[in-house]
Amino acid sequence: MPTDPAPHVSVIVPFHDNPEQFEQCLAALAASTLAHELICVDDASRDTRAPELARRATPDVVRLETNSGPAVARNAGAKLARTDVLVFIDSDCVVTPRTLEQMRDALRDEPGAAALFGSYDDAPASRGLVSEYRNLLHHWTHHTGPREASTFWAGCGAIRKRAFDAVGGFDPAYRRPSIEDIELGMRLRAAGERILLLPHIQCKHLKRWRLIDMVVVDVTRRAIPWTRLLIDRPGAGGDLNLEWKQKLCVALVFLALLAAPLGALVPQARELSAWAWAPLALLAPVLWINRGLYGLFLRRKGLGFLLGALPLHLLYFVYGGLAYAWTRATHRPARSAS
Repeated sequence: MPTDPAPHVSVIVPFHDNPEQFEQCLAALAASTLAHELICVDDASRDTRAPELARRATPDVVRLETNSGPAVARNAGAKLARTDVLVFIDSDCVVTPRTLEQMRDALRDEPGAAALFGSYDDAPASRGLVSEYRNLLHHWTHHTGPREASTFWAGCGAIRKRAFDAVGGFDPAYRRPSIEDIELGMRLRAAGERILLLPHIQCKHLKRWRLIDMVVVDVTRRAIPWTRLLIDRPGAGGDLNLEWKQKLCVALVFLALLAAPLGALVPQARELSAWAWAPLALLAPVLWINRGLYGLFLRRKGLGFLLGALPLHLLYFVYGGLAYAWTRATHRPARSAS
């Protein structure tokens, strides 16, 4: 336990039920090497177990009467903060003993930075192909992104309170877990603030993913609202996953999907034996571009996992590309009030 009674940061943890993972989250925070104040926000939990855990951990527990989403919950917690640094930790994340200390030190060493965020570690708690693939993909994205970030992540991130208050906190219009942290990061950048991506600051993710959940969340709560933001605010940032190489991968995967049926339908193509190799030829650059990620899969989980994760990653390009294209075609830019 910290020996210094003066809190250095205010840790805000929104929760909605999920007591098993929440208990692990709180236990990890209790073992932190940095003194901190803990603020838990109950987003209208339906049973008593998680709220009771929060009350045991801290006297600062806020109860929302209706399930309003993490944006509203985090804002409610931030209002109680008594320090200059707000640390946001998701209730299904487990920090290391030094995570909070590393955040404090990074902001102290970078006085010009308004915010920072870290990464999941490369050892996901939940076993299973989809869960491990999903968490390792997130880990890789944050470990290969630019240090000067154009977005924010509230799963394990910190913001100076003065910057948070200046931009109005999280947008309460996001009533479910979505891209509320990305949107906040875009407003911070628009205000001239710096955000740091520091992947050595890590936590462990406890969430268990099913395939259908992953696809639905990625499409409805990530890709579509994210693309709308990029249309409404061109050049405002928030594009951590949208570098040109990943756009090229989407195009190549779709061309590979089209190559095989076209070869079967066009008589001239059927006569060319080389046509059968067209999908593989189109996918080869995708494998090369993502060789670092696939190397991580191989090192951490072995060849069997890599072979199982490859179709998931190709599927990711398919549904992500479809959601992006559909939103680009149907969404009209929001008009600013005159």
